[in-house]
Amino acid sequence: MNALANEQEIQEIKRTLKQLEDQIVQIKKEARKPRSFWSRFAIGFLIVFIGMLMASGVLSFFQYHK
Repeated sequence: MNALANEQEIQEIKRTLKQLEDQIVQIKKEARKPRSFWSRFAIGFLIVFIGMLMASGVLSFFQYHK
């Protein structure tokens, strides 16, 4: 009877391990998804906006110090 209980516990551990492996695979798949259009747009907009502010500051600095 003890061997049967151990075998059932082993089977339950194997099922749990398989579920965890499946969840890990799912999480990895979701992490590989490309960014949405709006997130790419927002990141690009911020980069361009900050670049324009920096360029404006540099131009203003050189214009002021002529």
